[in-house]
Amino acid sequence: MQLNRGGLTATLGALAGALLGPAPAAAQAEAQAANAYDQTASEVGTVVADTALLVYQEDDNRVRAIESETGLTWNAASGMVVSGKFTYDSLTGATPNGAIRSRYEQTFVPPRKTRFIGGGLGTNPDTHTGSSGRYTVAPNQLPVDKGFKDHREAYDLGITLPVASGLKLSVGGAASYETDFTSYSARAALAKELWGKNTTVSLGVNYERDSVRPFTGIPRALSYMGDQLVGTERKKWITSMVAGVTQVLTPNWLVQLNYSYGDSRGYHTDPYKIFTLIDVDTGDPFYYIYEKRPRQRTRNSIYAATKFALGSAVTDASLRWYHDSWGITSMTYALSEHAPVGKAGYVEPGLRFYRQTAARFFAPYLGIDVPTPAYVSADSRLSRFHAWTFALKAGAQITSRLEIYAAAERYLQEGLRLDRTAPGVLAHTDLFSGSRSTSLISGLRYTWR
Repeated sequence: MQLNRGGLTATLGALAGALLGPAPAAAQAEAQAANAYDQTASEVGTVVADTALLVYQEDDNRVRAIESETGLTWNAASGMVVSGKFTYDSLTGATPNGAIRSRYEQTFVPPRKTRFIGGGLGTNPDTHTGSSGRYTVAPNQLPVDKGFKDHREAYDLGITLPVASGLKLSVGGAASYETDFTSYSARAALAKELWGKNTTVSLGVNYERDSVRPFTGIPRALSYMGDQLVGTERKKWITSMVAGVTQVLTPNWLVQLNYSYGDSRGYHTDPYKIFTLIDVDTGDPFYYIYEKRPRQRTRNSIYAATKFALGSAVTDASLRWYHDSWGITSMTYALSEHAPVGKAGYVEPGLRFYRQTAARFFAPYLGIDVPTPAYVSADSRLSRFHAWTFALKAGAQITSRLEIYAAAERYLQEGLRLDRTAPGVLAHTDLFSGSRSTSLISGLRYTWR
């Protein structure tokens, strides 16, 4: 159920990417005592196997994910690097459906193959009570679909080739399969070392094609909950590029600057999300309609980072600015400190702060007497919010070939919960459906030399 994962996908990817990717090597003025963190996974003439298990759990028994990831990297003596990765995860739990809380019981039904009209507060808009997928939410509870269950298999292959002095070409592809979602992507990048290998410039492109096949079918956007289906599958195409430069300032200090651009076209609407139209006097839900998002989205971001080494201790700080055509602007600030423990281990505490504005078409609800706009969504991922992430990683080199590592991460998201200007009971109703979660990961890395 890819479209319901949202922040979850981002969290898993960040943790798995950080721990399963090549271990960064600290730039140092002189050789230091052997330490696990100082050994790069791209050491020439090695084969590196890396496997990890991640458990993700949202508060209030919402989404739970268990993900396993295994990678193999061959670093040939010629400078060629070949890598492959397999990921499998299972997801269960409850995910918000987009509706607001109500002082009354609410009942939700999926779209149908035949057309009907209805949708009053707390009632099934169809008089037929045997409908599949119907569920009820108790008064004052966040409306969530507890039937959320899916699994994913993902494959990634890549190769990096030295094509000339100081010039490397990287190409690769990936595929991801879920019950209701399929994705294929291809990528290529060039990296050129300049001025005694103190400067590296790079340019990469990626193309992705996604297919969405909701369990319930494709509902007609902005139609009433339970209304007519208009298809079973929709597609989306994403083209993106990134250009960057990395500069070594001193043997202990390097900086990086990247610019990325992305353009996606096709089906962006979440077919599982609905939107609430309220009674403007009481603030109670009156109708539910299906959300609708624009069919195009362009993204621009600038990423700046610095790494500074003092012996085997490494300070890593980064800043990312993001803006898209939907009106979302965000800033991400991250800071981590790698600290060696003896000659064989390390700990790495980290802190990240994220803040974003809302999409132009986001709203938690609309009055029944307000003309429905062309695009509308109550998905909290499109709202204005901020989030803190607290992380702690640790690892140890058990032998010259075997390293073990683990990490824990706590994510806290906050947004607008109370709007005192809202009509009726909504002035005292929690309007935010964002998440809080805990992630745990453990893994090992084995190197053949």
